[in-house]
Amino acid sequence: MATETDQETPSAARIALLPDVLRDKIAAGEVIERPASVVKELLENALDAGAGQIRLDLMEGGARRISVTDDGRGMGAEDLALAFRAHATSKLRQLEDLDHIASLGFRGEALASMGSVARCSIFSRPPGEAVGWRVEVNGGRQSPVSEAGGPTGTQVEICDLFFNTPARRRFLKRTSTELARCLDVVQRLALAHPGVGVVVTHDEKRVYDVEASMDLRARVRRTFGAELAEALVEVKGADGPVHLSGFIAPAHFARRDTSRQMWFLNGRFLRDRVLVACLREAWRGSLEERRQSVAFLHLNLPPEAVDVNVHPAKSEVRFREQRRLFSFLVRTLRAAIEGTDLATPGERLVDIARRREAGAGESGALLPDPGALARSYPWTGGTGGTGGHPAAGSPAEVREVAGADVAALPPLAAPTPAGSADVPSGASGDTDAWRARDNFAGPFLQVDRTFLLRALPEGFEIIDQHALHERVTFEELRRDLAAGTIESQKLLVPELVEVGRADLARLAEHLVALRSVGVELEQFGEGTLAVQALPARLRRVDSAGLVRDIIEVVASRGRAPQAEELLEEVLHRAACRASVMSGDELDQEEIRSLLRRARELGHDQTCPHARPTRVRFTRADLDRAFHRR
Repeated sequence: MATETDQETPSAARIALLPDVLRDKIAAGEVIERPASVVKELLENALDAGAGQIRLDLMEGGARRISVTDDGRGMGAEDLALAFRAHATSKLRQLEDLDHIASLGFRGEALASMGSVARCSIFSRPPGEAVGWRVEVNGGRQSPVSEAGGPTGTQVEICDLFFNTPARRRFLKRTSTELARCLDVVQRLALAHPGVGVVVTHDEKRVYDVEASMDLRARVRRTFGAELAEALVEVKGADGPVHLSGFIAPAHFARRDTSRQMWFLNGRFLRDRVLVACLREAWRGSLEERRQSVAFLHLNLPPEAVDVNVHPAKSEVRFREQRRLFSFLVRTLRAAIEGTDLATPGERLVDIARRREAGAGESGALLPDPGALARSYPWTGGTGGTGGHPAAGSPAEVREVAGADVAALPPLAAPTPAGSADVPSGASGDTDAWRARDNFAGPFLQVDRTFLLRALPEGFEIIDQHALHERVTFEELRRDLAAGTIESQKLLVPELVEVGRADLARLAEHLVALRSVGVELEQFGEGTLAVQALPARLRRVDSAGLVRDIIEVVASRGRAPQAEELLEEVLHRAACRASVMSGDELDQEEIRSLLRRARELGHDQTCPHARPTRVRFTRADLDRAFHRR
């Protein structure tokens, strides 16, 4: 007897042409993922139409309404009737045209995809025409084109996105997340097209704008703040018809991700692996590994030299002469990098030069006498920031810490007989007993204001002061969070921090969670946050840097982080910025306090980044190093 499954198999195996509406809905799944996809396609259409001013109005992050109005060339009735038809485009006429694409859009898929999953309308009036024309599409059903009144240009409205595909609509994120993604798209296009003015509103409030008269640096300032914009270094070069222009930022603006590496190819934003590799190669040896540089670069080359039809979102391309292009880009970028200040804040290049000059006059002795330790040249860098390491070729400072007595160092243990353990018994004869009564009396030496040297019964240990303090601060903050006892300390004067508009939108939904770890932020005008309070345990912290760290955490995940992981990461970043830095001077009591706090932790061998906090050397290690055994 045939089963029910057997009876269904022949019918299920038949091949049939899908209805147009169903085909468009399937295509929409590739072209239209979220409101930001709609915004990208509509803005690119406006730019292709020669718009000089574009207005974008959003409601509920774009899920309820997206409206794009431009002053471009507009469309007549015949063009408007075809606008929502699949594969209808004004950009291509024959196969050879694919090799010379100069427009942002060319496939003719976007409007058809939107029309199948939303309620859409277009009004358009070409210059010189007395009247305009209007057409509507509702879930794939198009109305006849009709006359309508309005200004020159085009207005496209997309309402109730995914109203007829509930499963797709359920995958949309919070309003603030969708808004942030829309703003990301707008900002990239605004940076790609100086000379075009853009205004964005959300729920009838202006959230972003750039004037048509703004150049690239001014647009970076409006989008990401004055601090970054004013530090940018110009990049300019040419190789025949290939032209590179734009800006790179100094190394201390580097990030953990490539979100601030913006390449624009003939006005098109790209996130291409070849171009990312160019920046990485250009910065090789000048930027810490695993850090990504910040850049805003315009690359212009003939359309036939690049294939832009290799990626569904057109965000990746294929270059015809990739090796030659790579060489040109790296060479041009390196020339610009040589003109940047590679020093971190607090360690300016002039200070490095002064230290070198001071070091040149020091005694040639390999080991300074105790008196020379106190006379070591001063470290001229500031105590903030992450700087403080000496320049290559300059001698490291070994400084006698206030209150230390070099002669009071306990003797190293006697040599270990051959065949015995590497760690001998200490001078007290009982290492464990010594540890039990150890009250960190010292003395301690500070090397280059970065490392602490401490005697042990079996040898000595070298401690990274920043790494250990970071671990201690992090564990104490985490303990307070678990107990619900994190105290917030109001700042006497709120600190203002400039942030990007999209970053501000992303951060909005996390403000309540941040208060639970003592970080209170409030919006202060457009593109500015006011830091009102910080955890009371943090005695010293770079408020602006911490805010940027938080934004980076929220933006780098590609999704809204859960409250727990966000708070854990915020504590991690706060501990790093509030800890003593390389270059900070510590006295005996400060070192003693740090070591005592570390002893109370269950784990203090690594910092939260998993780097070691201390390295220990036994007498056996020294014997091997000096070939005494």
